[in-house]
Parts: sequence; structure tokens; C-alpha cells
Amino acid sequence: MSGYDNQGGFGSQGTPQGQTKARRNYDEQTLIPVTMKQIITADGDPTGGNDISLKDGRALYMVKIVGCVRNHEQKSTNLTIEVEDGTGLIEVKTWMNEGDDCSAVANLRQECCQDHVFIRVIGQIKEFDGKRHIQATDIRLLGTKNELTYHFLEVAYSFDKYQKRKESGMGVGMGVGMGYGIGNMASMPKTMGANVSMNQGGGNSVNDAVSSSIRKFGSENDTGVNISMIIEDLAPQGYSAGEVRTALNNLSNEGHIYSTIDEDHFHFAE
Repeated sequence: MSGYDNQGGFGSQGTPQGQTKARRNYDEQTLIPVTMKQIITADGDPTGGNDISLKDGRALYMVKIVGCVRNHEQKSTNLTIEVEDGTGLIEVKTWMNEGDDCSAVANLRQECCQDHVFIRVIGQIKEFDGKRHIQATDIRLLGTKNELTYHFLEVAYSFDKYQKRKESGMGVGMGVGMGYGIGNMASMPKTMGANVSMNQGGGNSVNDAVSSSIRKFGSENDTGVNISMIIEDLAPQGYSAGEVRTALNNLSNEGHIYSTIDEDHFHFAE
């Protein structure tokens, strides 16, 4: 339905028979802010697998887009939305499990079923019959049109950081997924040697503890983990509520987690 040229269909998604697909590195599972054109023109997997990479070399896994709803189709089991951001148009799909989704998640999704409203989408890039779409894990209306401008700044910021890290010789194996950031870089170590730990929290023990807590409780429901639950879980380890909130802000800015039904509930971006 799009008037944009969907360049680069890349055949079958399957892994060639007899080959075992290696598990993705953690850095390749971070959230990357992108435009529709970046998704459409991204390079496919030359081996015929599922991997898709941006022109700058970053592997696409979890992405965030912001755009305007141009068309939508709601069925009993799924919702398809066409979203356009001025650079291109792409389909966003999400499955609906009647009775399983909480009312807040259903309401957020339903608010987006209107043409000409601006929405934010977080999800994974999928390809079927040479056509790419986003399998959404989170869809919600923008709170303000300023978020659209901010998203494009995030896209440029993420690209610039990755390029500078690559040029300095630190791009490979050090946050290659997004160059550390869809937000500020304040939480990252100022000196990045080869021995800097690259776990969930970028080597920060509070961030790591919060990440583990979200992973532990996040699998239990689709609404995300409430901040109060994380604070209660980490209190015996000596972490204060202020430290937990700072870590949540850092992890969110780095693209490791995202808010769900409100600003107090979080899921891990994987």
C-alpha cells in the first residue's frame, strides 16, 4: 500500500539446512532509534538468514520508530498499522491475545487505531516474502509532537556516536548495536579500555542489579515491572530508591529497557 520504493528484498529468512544459528551478542540486542528509510534500505543477510544491518554496519534487532498512522486494520487476532515518518512507510504488526492482555495495554494499543495520529513503536524487524515489517512489542501515542523531533535527533545522535567510536577503534565489540545511546551518554565510563565490562549495565553494579531484577520479574507479565517492586527487591542488597531510579534512567537512555503501560513500569529490550 506504500508509495515508497521498498528496496532490497532478500529472499528466504530461514537458516540454511545443516547450520546452527549462533546466539546474538548482547550488543546486537540493544534498542536502536531509526527512520523508515533506514529499515527499508538496510542490508539483508547474504547467507539467507534473518540478520539485517544498517548501511553503517550496525545490526538491527530491536528498533524504535516514531511516525504518523496512515492506515490501520484491526482483526480479532492481530493489528496492522501503516506508519510513515517522511522518509518512508512501513507496516507495524502486533498480535492480540484476547483475555491475556491487561486493560492498560489494550487501551494504549486501541488509542493508536486512528488515522493521522502520531505514535511511537518499539519492536523487532521481520521480513516475509521480501517485505519488511516491525513486529511490535510496544505501541503508544506520542505525548507531544516534540517527541517526533526528539526521535530524529536520537537517530542522528546514535549514528554519530557509533561513527566516532568506530573511527577511534572502539566500535567493534563495544556497544556496536547502537554506539551507546538513544539518549544521553552521562552514565557511560569516560575511559573505555579493552577490559571494560560489557554486561547489561555497562559495567555499573547498580545498573546490573536493576537489569537482573527486571529480567526476573518481567517474564511474569506483559505490563512490565513496577519501580516499587524493583526497589523492594534490591533493598536487601543495600541499594536506595534514588540509586534504583538513577539506574533505570541510565538503562532507558542506553536503550536496554523501555517503559510499558506508564513511566513506572519497565521491560527489558530483547
